[in-house]
Amino acid sequence: MRKKIIVIVILSVIFLTLINHSLSAAERDYFVPMVKSSWQSEAKGQYQCRLSQRIPFYGTGMFEHKSGHRVIFKLLTDEAIIDNVNIIVQSEPPSWRHDDTVFEIGQFKFEHGHKPLIIPSPYASRMLQQIENGMSPVVIYRDMADQRDLISIRLSPVHFRDALKDYRQCEKTLIDFDLDEIKNLKVYFASNKAILNQDSKNKLKNIVRYLKMDKTILQVKIDAFADSRGRRRFNDDLSERRARAVENYLLSTGIKAGMMYAVSHGERAADHNNNTVSGRAHNRRVDIHLLTQKPPTIAEQEAIKVANRALRRRRLSERSIFNQQTVTKDIVKPQKKTNRLVKRDKKEKNNQSANNVPDETVIDGEPPAPNFINFDHLVDKNNQKIKSK
Repeated sequence: MRKKIIVIVILSVIFLTLINHSLSAAERDYFVPMVKSSWQSEAKGQYQCRLSQRIPFYGTGMFEHKSGHRVIFKLLTDEAIIDNVNIIVQSEPPSWRHDDTVFEIGQFKFEHGHKPLIIPSPYASRMLQQIENGMSPVVIYRDMADQRDLISIRLSPVHFRDALKDYRQCEKTLIDFDLDEIKNLKVYFASNKAILNQDSKNKLKNIVRYLKMDKTILQVKIDAFADSRGRRRFNDDLSERRARAVENYLLSTGIKAGMMYAVSHGERAADHNNNTVSGRAHNRRVDIHLLTQKPPTIAEQEAIKVANRALRRRRLSERSIFNQQTVTKDIVKPQKKTNRLVKRDKKEKNNQSANNVPDETVIDGEPPAPNFINFDHLVDKNNQKIKSK
């Protein structure tokens, strides 16, 4: 009798433990029922292929292959993910395949937003192969609220091959370059050179292929730059020759001259530090942007050049040591005008009007620019022997 009571007590303890565990922790499994399982293949021109499955009450699992890139997997959620959390992605066999085992594909992390998970290749390609073989990739993580619930998102392999055929056909039509790179292409030059190498020519050829696909592009903007070594005028001429080299090559590929707009910046507007070798190498370049607005007319281009020259001239004059306005403004303290000073100012102003001398007052919020002195004809001792660019 005593033994029977002990057994009952032990069983009661085990039962209560299981109940408490079930109340404190639960499993939430998001999956597609077999009868409703479907995959959709989507093609966007020659630059993107998608293969996706909708997961009820959770979101969408999607394989995406862009031109110039490898395939990736995205998990899109209906509700935004707030906190970062570690996850495990594993492949599980269906219940009737008892001999197959579960194995881990990889460990990743959720990020903020509605696109919390992006799995790169080769993991994404492995997931694709597993689904083709009848396996189910599963994303597993702990609930972000209190880490008690175990959540799993399961992809179904049912009806996968029906959509896979169209997806593979789409992949065969993908072009072999990155569209985002071509729309904002950078072509680099050797030091003190304005000659296109073969790699740059191959990249420029892809612009022609892109323009045939996208008819909304109306302008090919060419911005040419140089590093800061050497005289400013020399760098202006060098960047202009680089812009001309790109423009002439694009003309030879069949792009119309009316679509192109070239601007040479010289050593101005450098994106990288000219005090380092790497920075100077990045500044010896031409940027090509494909834009949807028409280029400015010839008259507008000339007006832009004149305005830019005037702006540069004004900035140089403002930095000149002969411009003492900012110095006197900081040093001289304002005086309290007496009646005698007011009378003197009026007398000087009347004399200026009588002699047709312009009034040196602030016009439109800007002080009058001093006489510009051009120092380009002076030789810098450091640049007497200009090193090769």
